[in-house]
Amino acid sequence: MKERILSTIILCVLLVLTLTKMGILGGILFLALCSASAQWELYQLMEKMGWKPHKKSATALGMFILLGSFFSKEGFFDFNYTLSMLTSTVVVFAFSLVSTGKPEDLKNVFLPTIFGIFYVPIMFSIPISLIPKFSLLLESNLPLLLILWVIAVTKFSDIGGLLVGYRFGKHKLAPAFSPKKTYEGLLGSIVFSVAIGYIFAFCCGNTWPENFTNGKIGIVSAIIAIIALISDLVESGFKRLAGEKDSGHTIPGIGGTLDLMDSLILALPMGIIIIKEYILV
Repeated sequence: MKERILSTIILCVLLVLTLTKMGILGGILFLALCSASAQWELYQLMEKMGWKPHKKSATALGMFILLGSFFSKEGFFDFNYTLSMLTSTVVVFAFSLVSTGKPEDLKNVFLPTIFGIFYVPIMFSIPISLIPKFSLLLESNLPLLLILWVIAVTKFSDIGGLLVGYRFGKHKLAPAFSPKKTYEGLLGSIVFSVAIGYIFAFCCGNTWPENFTNGKIGIVSAIIAIIALISDLVESGFKRLAGEKDSGHTIPGIGGTLDLMDSLILALPMGIIIIKEYILV
């Protein structure tokens, strides 16, 4: 447990240093590399289930989608970006179809390849594509600030669930997916998320949006904690099907990059959309 918490803190410090030295572009590149690694590990789990995703072409396409969503003027609504993304996707689709031996093998190649693209890089590209639109509503530094807030709330939900679940967990939450997840751990996740949500906002001082009030901070933090748990359980399900404890062995105490990013895959885009559509209005 100590290794897991220490690794999480070190990675958060590395992210902050990257943003400090390289700005928002550095943060985007950091996320793109993590996304590609997580997508690759997801495909490796799928291979252990008997599927045959096209890892190289699909991961390269995922990087293009994620980075393109930031550099395009309107994100998913930019015509040139959407056209190039769709064209690249069609190429991957065609490659999957041509390389598939028989029609019944399609499920082993085509479906897992496409799922990996949609589940990892496209999920992360949603908050990135909203950065230019955020900038129209807010001061230039706030889009990144709010994304970091969602990341902090999500990762502290992981820490809270781990600490409280380990110490007080008795009632299983979803034993078919993760035998260590408990209702007590979920409560710990929510408490830690709400706490860091308030602390983060307080540290921002006058730069924090006025209409993102204390009541809204608590509600959104709790929602993000629940979504983070669901996202975590999805990855746990894949690992159970693959017969693996971790998605990789690159991060001490955590496992692979997918193990690190699992809760963020759904929590980050959902958190940013909630803030944009229902808080900053």
